[in-house]
Amino acid sequence: MPWPLWTGNPYLPRLMEALGRQGITVRRRPWLRLGVAELRRDHWIHLHWPGGPVHHPSRARYQRRIDRMRRTLDRTRAKGIRLVWTAHNLLPHDDPHPDLGAELRQAVLDQVEHVFLHFPGAKAILERELGYRGPTSVVPHPHYIDEHPTPPSQADARSKLGLPQEGLVALIFGLLRPYKGIGEVIRGFLAGAGPDDRLVIAGAPRKGVEAELALARADPRIITRLQRIPGGEVPTYFAAADASMIAYREFFTSGAAVLSLSMGCPIIGPAHNHLADLGGEPNLFASELGPEGIAAGLERLRERRSEIVRATIREQARSTFGDWDDAAASIAQVLRSPRSGE
Repeated sequence: MPWPLWTGNPYLPRLMEALGRQGITVRRRPWLRLGVAELRRDHWIHLHWPGGPVHHPSRARYQRRIDRMRRTLDRTRAKGIRLVWTAHNLLPHDDPHPDLGAELRQAVLDQVEHVFLHFPGAKAILERELGYRGPTSVVPHPHYIDEHPTPPSQADARSKLGLPQEGLVALIFGLLRPYKGIGEVIRGFLAGAGPDDRLVIAGAPRKGVEAELALARADPRIITRLQRIPGGEVPTYFAAADASMIAYREFFTSGAAVLSLSMGCPIIGPAHNHLADLGGEPNLFASELGPEGIAAGLERLRERRSEIVRATIREQARSTFGDWDDAAASIAQVLRSPRSGE
């Protein structure tokens, strides 16, 4: 039983489908405690983003939710139900109380018997940051090549989106949330943008990004599409762009980076955690966080843009990340394993 049952992101739906093809019965239950009541000894609960349903602006309510989850996990283990966590992120994004977020992660790690990681360097980070030294497996975040149509040519994509054929196009794509550093990207872009350069911001905004998006309205070279982009249109945005921008203040794994490379689009971002495992240029044009670092990354991209072969980036993503069946096979191997000592 995966929990939380977050289906707004394609990760869980695709993984659940692939686990089914491995012969794993997947229970889809929105409520953890009710789902636990249906499970028996040696069934599994697979935690993905456990912080999301728990954190709250009120410290008191946040703490009560942590205490309730700790009791639920205690009862779960007492029933002989097994627990595993996929460490998509170390701590919840945009956490109003990071110390409580760390307490919640510790409550989870006290009970799980295995952790899935998306990149090889994650194990050392997990040990250093959260003190976990239990069993782990590296299961790369699958590529999204087969999730969307083949990207069009850059000329066709720019024509469709009304963008200049010349000039550099940078892209911020996906849910627009405070931790993603949108304002820093805008300032970095404006520091060196020419008249034909464009920054496209495409995605549904969340609370807390109003001031950053106000910066975008001050310059006509910044194009906003503040809505969820339909799946069929996703390749057009990445094909039009010379690079997608990742300026996250906090991240562990980046599904956005996997999506970008799956579309053949390079990334400008920090060579940190998951991004450090993506290889160097042209996959990742490493930049420091902050406007100056972003501006420098854009200029480096401008120098090398004629050398980039987007079909090669897509094929490297296919071979490096693997597909959903590859991920499910690795996960199923752990789910079928005996308990330690048996």
